[in-house]
Amino acid sequence: MASKIMENLKMKGGHVDPNLEQQPSVSKGPLQPVDVTAQSHTPQPTITGSQSSTPTTVIELSSKSEVAANIGNLHSCFASLDFNMRGEFEDLVKMGKVKLQDVARRAAIYLKVPVSSLKFGDVDELFDSLQPHYDFFSCGVLKHLTDTYLSNAQTELTQYIDSVDKFSESSQLKHIRSVIDKEVPFLDSLTTKPIVIKLNGRWDEMTIKNFKSVLQYYFEPEIENLFSYISIKKGSVIVTLLIPTSLSQSLIDAINNKTNSMSRLGILEIAVDNKAIPIRRKDNNNFDVSLHESVKAGDSFEVSMLLQLGADPNSKDEKGKSAVEIAKHRGHTQIKEILLTGGGELFDTNINTHT
Repeated sequence: MASKIMENLKMKGGHVDPNLEQQPSVSKGPLQPVDVTAQSHTPQPTITGSQSSTPTTVIELSSKSEVAANIGNLHSCFASLDFNMRGEFEDLVKMGKVKLQDVARRAAIYLKVPVSSLKFGDVDELFDSLQPHYDFFSCGVLKHLTDTYLSNAQTELTQYIDSVDKFSESSQLKHIRSVIDKEVPFLDSLTTKPIVIKLNGRWDEMTIKNFKSVLQYYFEPEIENLFSYISIKKGSVIVTLLIPTSLSQSLIDAINNKTNSMSRLGILEIAVDNKAIPIRRKDNNNFDVSLHESVKAGDSFEVSMLLQLGADPNSKDEKGKSAVEIAKHRGHTQIKEILLTGGGELFDTNINTHT
């Protein structure tokens, strides 16, 4: 069933470069495309790693109705996956090959929660007590348990995760918000805490994959446990996630250590367990200054993300230097290539520029 979702997610060609994302061509107001080629859907610069010279396949962004349909299909596939996993665990328990207490211990260690917070009288009780830590969009703990104990469910889970990845690449936050617009349910405050991230309005046009890449960049390796019960509200883009209580302090420390970087990417505020940490002083859509700062800092990830947020690679800093010129002067070769690929120009006859 999971393979049907992948067929429903529109794609051109048969190969997708996982390092590339794309944004739609838009008129004045929303995000501008970062590529200078005349395509209706243009690839965005690579977020990490070197630039690839091989042809890439462009993933089309899904419409609001397509996002809704794909979420419905994902829910259906996930229900089937959950059912089959429970059944396979029951068979293993009956045959004496698996002890539920051991499964609970492995799950608790993975989630960084007390074993006592989980119940394991039978398979359904264990899975029910794990449900605050997984859903159709975030199934890291299920993958961990499947890799450890199960064989029959592995193929189905792999196909399902591939479907979720394709969905993340093609779905914008604004459409996710209109479909998944639910409040975070009440959960035991001893094991989970809410994290609320307020973003600049331009993030509305970004994809889930964009957002997850930012979380991974700042909060690795805790990223696996950050995507339960996603809720996206209107206005400035506000995303609510749930995290294990044990991760609260490490996330707060990461935020405090990286506020300047987060500010450049349009993160306005992050609240962990209702304690707000202000990040960006002004909520405006001009990311050009941020781009210059990121180039000077030599941060290729920030540069790639800022281009996707609409920063102009040809804008000038206070000294009249463009981002491309700054990168060249400072010897940031990879960043220079990212900027050129993103539409930047370098007016130097001795340098090969991208057209």
